[in-house]
Amino acid sequence: MNAPALREEKTSAPNKRNYIPTADLFPESLPSVAIALWPNPRTRAGEVLAAALAGPVNQYDYRGHWRLAASIQHLEDDGWRFIAREVIRPNCRRPIAEYELDRADPGTARALAAKGLA
Repeated sequence: MNAPALREEKTSAPNKRNYIPTADLFPESLPSVAIALWPNPRTRAGEVLAAALAGPVNQYDYRGHWRLAASIQHLEDDGWRFIAREVIRPNCRRPIAEYELDRADPGTARALAAKGLA
């Protein structure tokens, strides 16, 4: 008994796993860039944003409160973008995260420009 010969199949559509479109087919249908929301300056998120505007922040150097990552997450939920990297600080057993405001992000850049901080 002979096995039937294998047939090559040609799909009519690109494989989703390997398909990377070069550009959107309907760019006018894309949502406009959302401006990041400014938090109340008297909240924890407002204090963290003020510190991030001054420069990179990490839990070791930031003395506002001990939940810096939660405030960063709250700001990211409101449209702010941060660049996180791990740094080593003295008296810390493991590397800790340091957050820097991503001024190249369109939503963050538009929010800063609206306040004249760009």
